[in-house]
Amino acid sequence: MKIKIKTLASLLTLITLTMPYSLQAATNATKVDKRINIIRPEIKLNQKPDWLTLVSSTFYDGDKDDLVTAGLGFTRLSSTNNATTFADPAKPTTHELRQAKLNRFINPKTGEGSLFGFKRKDLTPLFDGKIAGTEILAIINNQDEKVGLLLQIPLDFDTKKPCIVAVPATDSDGLFNAKDLQIRGLWGLKHNCAVVYNDKALGNGIYDITNQRGFSIDGATQTYNLMFAPKINNRVEYSQQYPDRYAVKQLHSRQNSEQRWGEFVLKSIEFAFYQLNAEFSKTQEIIFDKDNTIVLVYGATDGGGAALKAGELDKDNIIKGIVAVNPQIYVTAPKTPITIKLGNETERKLAFKSIADYSSYASLYIPCAVPAIVANNPDSLVPLADRFIHAQKRCDALKKAKLLTTANPQEALDKLHQYGWSADMDLQLPYFYFKESIGLPYQYISAYGRFDVTDNMCNYSVASTQQDPIYYIGLVKPLTEVKFEQIWAYADGHLPLWLGNESTILDLVNNEDLNSPRRDFYSSSQEQKEVDYNTKGAICLTKKLQSKQVQKGLNQVAMTANLNKTKTFIVQARNNVKQLPDNARAYVALNNQVENKTSQLRYIEVENTSYLNGEIPFDNTLLPIDYYGEDAMEWLWANLTTKATLPESQIVHAKAQGGKSGYTTGVTIKNLVPIAQSPNRKDLIKKDNNRITLPN
Repeated sequence: MKIKIKTLASLLTLITLTMPYSLQAATNATKVDKRINIIRPEIKLNQKPDWLTLVSSTFYDGDKDDLVTAGLGFTRLSSTNNATTFADPAKPTTHELRQAKLNRFINPKTGEGSLFGFKRKDLTPLFDGKIAGTEILAIINNQDEKVGLLLQIPLDFDTKKPCIVAVPATDSDGLFNAKDLQIRGLWGLKHNCAVVYNDKALGNGIYDITNQRGFSIDGATQTYNLMFAPKINNRVEYSQQYPDRYAVKQLHSRQNSEQRWGEFVLKSIEFAFYQLNAEFSKTQEIIFDKDNTIVLVYGATDGGGAALKAGELDKDNIIKGIVAVNPQIYVTAPKTPITIKLGNETERKLAFKSIADYSSYASLYIPCAVPAIVANNPDSLVPLADRFIHAQKRCDALKKAKLLTTANPQEALDKLHQYGWSADMDLQLPYFYFKESIGLPYQYISAYGRFDVTDNMCNYSVASTQQDPIYYIGLVKPLTEVKFEQIWAYADGHLPLWLGNESTILDLVNNEDLNSPRRDFYSSSQEQKEVDYNTKGAICLTKKLQSKQVQKGLNQVAMTANLNKTKTFIVQARNNVKQLPDNARAYVALNNQVENKTSQLRYIEVENTSYLNGEIPFDNTLLPIDYYGEDAMEWLWANLTTKATLPESQIVHAKAQGGKSGYTTGVTIKNLVPIAQSPNRKDLIKKDNNRITLPN
């Protein structure tokens, strides 16, 4: 049989197919260059990932506009609290939307601007914190799911000592979360690193059901190419029955994207490598890779959980270090029980609860417990406690449902203490419930159960509510003060979406309120005209959590605590009522059980800190945890660049300002005690024999 060989490539194919396997492997290390028709050694060329869609690239000069303040500058951000104005509210520009997202009042009294974040001492009349560079928007196309990506390459990116900082979005927010850019991203830019953000497939995915419109990746309102466009059966009929309703991506995408948060972080890093090589490699050969580039991941809350998930998935040692601040964590209880010894308290079995579990429990009992909190703290201000004028109605409703035996507020508070909240956290609980309400547990339970927007789980829906703060009672009303086109600038992916401190733009509403659909805080579910904060809805939610549908989704997001020996800091606020300390402690203890002596995880627990940043009304009692995230990043950097020894796990005794709220003078280094490289032995956190031991 004769074989015609027309080209050198055909000859190579034939030789390869007929040679022994060992020789095939050697030959595969070469390739044919069709342009010059010769065999040459394999060269690694930079190739765009199939899943990546590039959207835009913009250069900011660091004067009129910049990477972190959208042209506002630190001085303006730290001296005024003015909202961004829109020339045409119905047609905001991309620049106006971006500036509105980054127009965050930076309160110097918290220590930001002196001890972390922007540093006044480094600023001059010619440099007001505005960083020049290129910003690239892109999308991960994950079947029907879109993940937003944002890469920032500073003008002074160090090509000789390349580094990348990956920042998964905080909470359920999108790409332009102000704290992500102005604290976590800023840290990377100041170290001449490229910074890449991802929205964890949550973003500001808000969809107007009636008008079939939503947002593009840069905030433009449109009806096509949206970051979230749910398929809604019987849309017209639903809109007629439930007017002024909206779908929200985390709640209604039916994707349960949390199970892929770690994958999205790793893909964001892959995007960063691709783009950096595309920008700086003249021959399109790969010049930056995991072997010559420092890659760090720096996340807070949900972003902190995503950072840890990325570390668990990273089997190739791409990531060199992780900092997770107040991470949202869920690990299932191990076969061998883990115990905790906290100070002089009795040793106890460590609980393994999800945020959906304990936050739904909180939403059930906090409204009833408020009078007890006030009574137990006669000499302290209990922020927003005066709003709970119907607390006893919630207690009565819980007793009727056999969830309390006495309808006594102290019984409800005792239940909260038994479930994971300490007495030191009590002063935050009314504020926490008022600001977060049922939205916090609902977003996770709805995501885990993959509920459709038309399911109206537990008779809730997302609606626009009154924007008038004077007569506000949470009623469903069309958008007035804020137009839909502006919502992208206000939204953080979480409900309620607040307009000031008194009214909301969007929130969950009780469709079956006995008077008219409205927010839980003003809702009657037991008796008409008797507000009980929608006890019926809160009970339904705790029951829904136990359903097979939700439990299946919850199991899909469980973490392994195996960080593949990656150098990691978990920074946890001891007084955090939103991400409970026991969850972080459980992860740390399980990591020790899984990785044992090979573990590179450090656990830093900080007193007098929470998820709140130490502003009024907690300026006298709480301190900003973000200082410690940045401190941990500096330790990682020192270790990776100068081989400095990392600190051991420890309790940090941060010192609250004290005094009266509103009259504090400002946080100093005496309050924000740094992480110690060699802490006092009595402050060490110990992990051994399936036990974690923490000092008081």
